[in-house]
Amino acid sequence: MFKLYYKSPMCYLSLHSDGKFLIKLDFYEEKKEAEEKTCELLEFAKKELELYFLGKLKIFKTPLKIQGSEFEQKVYRALIQIPYGKVASYKQISEKIGHKNAFRAVGNANSKNELPIFIPCHRVVASKGLGGYSGGLEIKKFLLKLEGINLNLV
Repeated sequence: MFKLYYKSPMCYLSLHSDGKFLIKLDFYEEKKEAEEKTCELLEFAKKELELYFLGKLKIFKTPLKIQGSEFEQKVYRALIQIPYGKVASYKQISEKIGHKNAFRAVGNANSKNELPIFIPCHRVVASKGLGGYSGGLEIKKFLLKLEGINLNLV
């Protein structure tokens, strides 16, 4: 297993890889004292994050290991299709994956997303407001603003 810390403009991100796929991303206020062991894939993911935070990358190409139940994986594949700078509601995602009344389950799947930012659950909002975010609402707001989303319209 490989692990790398990346200092983003909002917090530290720990990136985890099995060498073939990015498997996890976590948010931290400060860098943990854990030992890092990088690999080519993590260096590629780090470079993509740098470009993303500069506003120069809109679609990630880092190979992802999409994990979870069959339902959760459907949700994550639908999230990846939300374009940069756009949002979708939990209800829209539930309809897109063929479970029109499962918007709460979509929210639950979002909360379990192991690869936030790469699987853009920050682009999913409630019908009346932002909704939640596993990294915290301030990080969600930061990411949406970065992508040019007017938070007053959400």
